[in-house]
Amino acid sequence: MNFKIKSQKKIDLNKVKLDVEISNNFLKKNIGKAYKEISGKANIPGFRKGKVPYQVIDANFGREYVLNEAASLSISELYPDIIMESDLNPIDYPSIKITRLEEESPLGFEIELELEPEIELPQYKGIKVTGFSTDVSGEEVERQIDNIRNSFATLEPVLADRGIAKGDYVTLDFTGEINGKEFEGGSAEDYLLEVGSNTLFPEFEDSLIGMKAGDSKTITLTLPENIGNKELAGKQATFKIFIKDIKRKVLPELDEGFLKDLGDFKDVEDFKSYVKDKIFEQKDNFRRTKVIEEILEHIMNNMKTAVPEIMITRRIKQLTDEIDENLRNQKITREDYLKMINITENQFNEEIRKRAEKDVKEYLIFKALEKAEKKRVEPSEEEINKEKEKIISSYDKEEDIKKVKEFFESTDGREMLAGDIRRRKIIDLLINSAKIVEEVEDKSTQGKSAEAGATEEEKEEDKKEIYTPGDDVIQSESKSKKIWTPGSE
Repeated sequence: MNFKIKSQKKIDLNKVKLDVEISNNFLKKNIGKAYKEISGKANIPGFRKGKVPYQVIDANFGREYVLNEAASLSISELYPDIIMESDLNPIDYPSIKITRLEEESPLGFEIELELEPEIELPQYKGIKVTGFSTDVSGEEVERQIDNIRNSFATLEPVLADRGIAKGDYVTLDFTGEINGKEFEGGSAEDYLLEVGSNTLFPEFEDSLIGMKAGDSKTITLTLPENIGNKELAGKQATFKIFIKDIKRKVLPELDEGFLKDLGDFKDVEDFKSYVKDKIFEQKDNFRRTKVIEEILEHIMNNMKTAVPEIMITRRIKQLTDEIDENLRNQKITREDYLKMINITENQFNEEIRKRAEKDVKEYLIFKALEKAEKKRVEPSEEEINKEKEKIISSYDKEEDIKKVKEFFESTDGREMLAGDIRRRKIIDLLINSAKIVEEVEDKSTQGKSAEAGATEEEKEEDKKEIYTPGDDVIQSESKSKKIWTPGSE
């Protein structure tokens, strides 16, 4: 072996010092490399780079300089193996001090490393949390079925003598002017508008009600304060409107023909039962997610171990790099992105830091829990194989199946499977041991949200994920808690 770890001792809470020795033969091999590197960089009059004799290098730089270069090369080359041999997990660059550097002796040096902290967990069983209701009302089922029908709706012309009503789809031309001059974004041709959707100004849309195809109208309104172009806010604008076409949305009947387009359902009741099960699944996932979030928040708020700043800094960089790469792919600048989401650079950085701190804390918590509950969460060979087969079965192409199988045969692949199983078991353990206080639902609002008790922001976000046939959004796997780990994305 080219190196030997002579000793390993703890010097601080999260710091260790390794006393390491590299064989003299390995050092000598790198002395030759050091000469070649110095020769390639040295500017010595009368000699071309890369052609400087060793004796001239010694005369100009000194033999000790060459030995230090050889030591640096030796340590750099063997450092990964040394860390692997020590079974340590450093979180920052090492501090290295050479203790012996002689041409005919082994190279001696000390490595000082800062490690991931082993956090002191607070009480993590029996935490009191809120259990959001998973009850599914008949009203919720009907509303979701209407949403599904709505996604398959068609537009049909209205009767010639019928005026525009809310919910109609209107094709129109309009020209907007301020003080007799057109303004940017105030005019359009063949514009398709759902009346009452508040896509345009509410006063504008309300003025269309009752108009018929072929009608014209001129209206004057005050532009709202929250308009995108702040220079136009509060100004009086005149719009000339011409109605070209009016159509109404027609929902398909919930009959046999429609059900055939959605899947293999025996009848309407079978379909309703299926939708009810999917809404329950979504609510159950929401309940589970909120429970584990509350538990982790409690642990984070009560953990006493400080999180190393270097881990947060590196996670911040990773998150920022990911966002910047996504923006580059969409050809959007950071400045434009911040304008779109209406936050400042400082607010952006604060949010990224909060997320980074949370990610690092969750990672350290789960690592500590894996150690504390090792006997209960360590997966069996059978569980790993079952997990492997489950993932492989989700692929169709032989080429992809072969690649996935090969990955799972590797050490990294096997550890990924084991890690996923451990985390799921830890989440189950935390949830099963929690004191869940069931939410008391307000009967006056029961059935109005698929996730009663959630904030308006959470409800709006979950609306985007509501189940529709053929949609794979609601899958128990995809809803399982994903924990960031160093090196992952």
